[in-house]
Amino acid sequence: MEHRLFSRITHSLRGQPLTSYEVLLETISATRTSTGLTVQAVLDENTYPTGRVLTRAERQSAERRVERDEFHGEWNYTIAPQDPGQQLPEDSRAESGPPIPAEATFLLTNPALTGMTREHFEQLVLQLEPCQRLLTEAERQSADRDGRGRNPGFGTLDHRHRVLVAVLRSRNTVTLTLAAELMGRKRNVLSYHAGRSKPMLAFAGPELARVLVFHRPHPPRTLEALKCLIEHHDEINSSSS
Repeated sequence: MEHRLFSRITHSLRGQPLTSYEVLLETISATRTSTGLTVQAVLDENTYPTGRVLTRAERQSAERRVERDEFHGEWNYTIAPQDPGQQLPEDSRAESGPPIPAEATFLLTNPALTGMTREHFEQLVLQLEPCQRLLTEAERQSADRDGRGRNPGFGTLDHRHRVLVAVLRSRNTVTLTLAAELMGRKRNVLSYHAGRSKPMLAFAGPELARVLVFHRPHPPRTLEALKCLIEHHDEINSSSS
């Protein structure tokens, strides 16, 4: 479903007596937008059982079929149809993946990206650790999390990198797609944990708030562009000092 059509469909239905399925379908199908988007509506007469809960394996299978857009992937995405012959993955809890390369962490904690020295970043990680424990416990108590405080399908991410991706996403100094490539994770994993961890940044005080005010309009999308940005940042600091 194209999300930009929801408000237009609602506008089309406003004040229209929906006396039959035919009237409903015709009203929805008549929806148009100024940019040329149209609606195709059909009546689904199948019956579907209610109260069904997806297993972890089914959640994982569904998530793998979701391709999220670079711009607001939580809203803009494409879901591929499931292959009937596809075997569901075994129920596994080892979703954290391989260790994140140290060189990737070193690169992404560069002051040009985080707005703070690496020493200050490590202090921030320690400062927010109690907040992270409270957040993890709240997630564990949530109905849609498993016993380890994890949303099945998104995997785990350690506290240090949770803070890092939350800072990077807030400042928009690197795309999460590029960060995911460097860290060896899926973009939706970083996006999920960045969103979940962003509220705890408010507990770091006004100094971090001033750092997070910065928002780069066009973040680097390639490793080469990222290195050029860092080199430019270092040159400016060297000349100013």
